[in-house]
Amino acid sequence: MNQSNPISWAYPFPGKDSSNNALQLLTHMAQAKGGFYPTGENGLWHGGVHFDEGTSAAFDQSSVRCIADGEVIAYRIDERYPVSEFTDDIPLVKRAPFSTGFVLVKHSLQPPLTNADGSIVEGQTPPSLTLYSLYMHLLDWVSYQAQADLPRPAFWETKRYTVNTQHDGLSVRAAPSKHTTKLSELSKGAEITIGETEGEFSKLVSLISGTAQPALSADDEGQLPGYVSTSLLKPHSEPAEYGKVIVLDSGLPIKAGDLIGHPGLYQNHDSAAQRMVHVELFSCDDVPAFIARSRAWASRLPDDKKTLLKVYKGASKLITHRDDINAENPPKLDDDGSQIGVDLIIPQSLLDGLSASRKIQVKDGADNIMRWWQLDGLFADANGNPIDGWLAEQELITTRHSPWEWEGFQCFEETGTPIEKLAYAFNARGLLSADEQHNYRAQISKADGGPIVTLARLYDIVDTDSDGVLTSAEIQAALARPWHAQMLAQLVAKYESEWFWNKGKWDELDLLLAEEPGKPNLVWEVEKQRIEKLSWWEELEARHGVHRDGNAWHFHITPTVSAFYCTRELIDVDLFIDEYTSQHEQFMANTPVFSQTSKSNLRTILEFINGYYDSNPDKANLFELAYMLATARHEAYYFPTGEFFSSKPEVGAIAYFNKYDPVLASTEEHRNRAIANGNTQEGDGYRYRGRGLVHLTWKNNYRKAQENFDVNFVSQPDKAAEPEHSVPIMIWGMKEGIFTGKKLSDYISSAGVDYVEARRIINGSDQQQLIAGYARKFESILRKTSSAKEIFAP
Repeated sequence: MNQSNPISWAYPFPGKDSSNNALQLLTHMAQAKGGFYPTGENGLWHGGVHFDEGTSAAFDQSSVRCIADGEVIAYRIDERYPVSEFTDDIPLVKRAPFSTGFVLVKHSLQPPLTNADGSIVEGQTPPSLTLYSLYMHLLDWVSYQAQADLPRPAFWETKRYTVNTQHDGLSVRAAPSKHTTKLSELSKGAEITIGETEGEFSKLVSLISGTAQPALSADDEGQLPGYVSTSLLKPHSEPAEYGKVIVLDSGLPIKAGDLIGHPGLYQNHDSAAQRMVHVELFSCDDVPAFIARSRAWASRLPDDKKTLLKVYKGASKLITHRDDINAENPPKLDDDGSQIGVDLIIPQSLLDGLSASRKIQVKDGADNIMRWWQLDGLFADANGNPIDGWLAEQELITTRHSPWEWEGFQCFEETGTPIEKLAYAFNARGLLSADEQHNYRAQISKADGGPIVTLARLYDIVDTDSDGVLTSAEIQAALARPWHAQMLAQLVAKYESEWFWNKGKWDELDLLLAEEPGKPNLVWEVEKQRIEKLSWWEELEARHGVHRDGNAWHFHITPTVSAFYCTRELIDVDLFIDEYTSQHEQFMANTPVFSQTSKSNLRTILEFINGYYDSNPDKANLFELAYMLATARHEAYYFPTGEFFSSKPEVGAIAYFNKYDPVLASTEEHRNRAIANGNTQEGDGYRYRGRGLVHLTWKNNYRKAQENFDVNFVSQPDKAAEPEHSVPIMIWGMKEGIFTGKKLSDYISSAGVDYVEARRIINGSDQQQLIAGYARKFESILRKTSSAKEIFAP
């Protein structure tokens, strides 16, 4: 993969607070029920992180998203969850479902091919690393069938299609053209299969359900005659097979943020069933060698690629916030504050996500700029007490780093065995008898000197009860502190994968887990069967670069994603404007040329749309954006000059606006409607006339906008026409149903897209077909220029 255009990154589950603060997301993961990195609740090695009931308050776990651009190379979807039968207390049998479904994605990581001056590197190849992201315990097929509208991954095979017309059925044409003979009409909602696609049409193969009028007769090969419009078909994908590892000969492309699947059910023998996904990131390459080469390559990259800010223990001070601190009265280095007592690396994406009031730039006489950031919940003083306040970015005090430097990452090979780790964990929890402590003293000692425990102690992650033993619970508690969580998350460990079945290493635990000498632990015997069924590694048969021996270097997903994650623009503004300009004549015949003023207006609108969705672009979808822009294209047209996307108030005779004035209205009907919508004083008809991209109208609606955005639109109604307000009003108003009570989701959802009827959001049935046509054209442009997904925000 050519990294002159680096791959994009995304979080598998966005934070519910929409800021995607990387360090807060990292600490939220400590709330998982038992699966955190690099050890689990049982003290055994754990190469990934769990998103389960414990993390559901912090993350939107409705669906699983791919963390980076790559290609799907393997997956397995249970037809129905397998069930383990545990017999704790005979004759009590507990049936516990456990999802074995997973998706494995392959990624290629490589630094940019540019020098510090921006020139292209000649004659040298940057280092590269093959990474794999794994998403384990996914939803079974039976659950998809029970939820027909649940989106399905695009990499599944498309086996059937539904006729997705808005009103009438779908014409079957004799040839792949709308100008050929109509053979029949398929009913709306009919299920069909199709063959090859030719242009905008696909060959009709079979009719699974629904009707064709008149009826169609199959040929000798069992295929129906005719062609249908592909754009009016809704695909339905299914796994190639169920309960089996599907290894793809050629990987299927997938983008960061694309749908992987949905959380499946998992139940342990001693707990209730819960929705859970295990996510991990690993590589079978020589990771230490790659990191060394990457660090050397990073020295040639431009300074603007240094998107990580490192703060050093004892070097910086957090200035205590005061109410009078603002852009005009910024903090000063000699103000009261607390010395920072921990090291921490802050991604630029976190700083960019701060609200405007928490970011201050101070320019001195030499044109130097000092940046201040108000940061809460990230730092501690020398005694470990949390501190908040303003941090100054200072030369030589704080430092900037490129993600390609892998600052703070440490590689180690974990050689400890499950028997060593479990004996250590049992001893730490006081579960071993005196004889068992004696019998397992060698294993306990080896685990105590292992790299994870040693590093934890080195970084002052000490046992809270001062007994000299570090428990998994104490490590989990440390994960709630950003500075400790980051250190542990930056460990890159080489270890045998959990998903590589190695019977011998698990059988070693039999004696330790036995209920009494000579009597096997029945729960553990069932658990081993479950571990074997969950395994999939060997079924890849060393394909796609996955090593046969099961060993891999494991990364925590969050510091890796956050290091390379950057604020992504929802719409590529320049590309969009180029596409729109070239297609302008298609939008309306005989219209004025698309002027520089109109182009500037469009640029402003697109930039404000990007700004609105900046903190969470995944909340936008392609079809909603298309309809918003279509509405703006129609409503914000300044008639006297032919200016499109104009911010000027609606032009019209005062008599028109007086139509809905409580005093000046000519009819009782208009007068009553004016009063019902808040126009109660003479002049309100003109004062609260339609303004902005969707023509905000009526005093009541101006008041609603004022309450939502905290801008005084009632006393200063012209502000509603300014793009910085008009764009948010458009998005908010159309999504929340402010104008007519109708919402975008009423017409644009996973159930279908109805651009024609969506006009009711703004203005009833006026110009329905015209605006629907605009929307379809904007949709085609957005497909080329936007990262908006063809999904619907939850």
